[in-house]
This record gives sequence, C-alpha cells and structure tokens, in this order.
Amino acid sequence: MRKGAVDISIGFIVVIIFAVILLSLAIVWLRGTIEQITGLTTDLSQQAQSKLTETFRQATSNFAVWPNQYEIEPGKKLVMSGGVKNNAPDWQSHDFVINVVPIAASSSVCPTGNIETCTVPGGITMKSFMEGWVTADKGPTRVEINGMWFPKITITLPNNAMKGDYIFNAMACKDILNPNDCTRTTLNWGGSSQSIMVTAK
Repeated sequence: MRKGAVDISIGFIVVIIFAVILLSLAIVWLRGTIEQITGLTTDLSQQAQSKLTETFRQATSNFAVWPNQYEIEPGKKLVMSGGVKNNAPDWQSHDFVINVVPIAASSSVCPTGNIETCTVPGGITMKSFMEGWVTADKGPTRVEINGMWFPKITITLPNNAMKGDYIFNAMACKDILNPNDCTRTTLNWGGSSQSIMVTAK
C-alpha cells in the first residue's frame, strides 16, 4: 500500500513539473505574440542586414547603420542593425566592437542643446536618460577577411520620452576589446561615426 502511495506521489510531482514547464513556455510564446500584435517592437534587423550587405557590395564603405533615422512612439522598441565589413589592408582577421552613445536632442526636448546639462524629471541628465535606452551586440566579434558582422542595435523609448528628435552616434573599432573604449576619439574603423536619429512622435 505504501509503495503504491509513493508511486502516485512521484507521478504527481512529475505531472506538476511538466505542467509548470508547459505554462512557462506558453507565457513566453504569448508575450512574443502580444508584442507582435500590439506593435511594441519594430524589428528591422533582417531588412537592415540586406540593405547593409548591398551597401558594402556597391561602395567602399566598411561601417554603416540602417536605418539611420526612424520615427517611433514612446513606449515602443526599434531593433535595427549596424554593419562592419573587414576589408583590412593587412588581409587578416580582426576583432571588432561597436559602441552607441547619445550626443544630442532637439530643442523641444533639451532647450539648451547640451544633453549633459539638460535634466529630466528625477534629476538625471538627458545624456544618462538616453544611455539607458540603448542595448547592442557590441562585441568583440572576430571577423574574417572580407567577412561581415551585423550587430543588432535596439533603442527602446520609455513611455515618458518627450516628443522630439534624439540623436546617437554609432562607432566601430578594430582590435579594441572593450566596446566602451570605442569613442569618437579612438575610433579606427569606418572613417567616421554614424548618426542615428530616433524621433518620438
């Protein structure tokens, strides 16, 4: 009798574990479905990869972002992409990083024009506020000669983002292993930084 009770208990525990796993998977699937239905995320990364590949085939550029300007509503997320092509003159593989930093905002958002001195409710600077909007696949990533790397860049506008333009700079560096060390001063790939303007509408 006791053995039967143990068997039933173990069976019950297995059923509960299985049910919890199924529930977790259902929640993840439902969250993704809701995001697609409600349009919370605009994912342009696949389209960006095609555009950037075409750009690298037709031009001598080796770093670009796409799109470089886009309108989204506060509370929504934009997924875009950068592109790095390794056409290094030494014909070797190299490690690449990217960095994306805020540099400006329109006068409707920051009247002084300096995001390091403009503040937002809560007392933080506009620059710090905007830094929290960006996530990116920054690397380092090893890219073979004539190979390409398409790091995703995600910009999420918070619900309290004021209407206006927010400008970021994307930079690429070669053989710098810490993405935060890739700045407009140290950048050594792509010739110059690439501007990204996101308009909160």
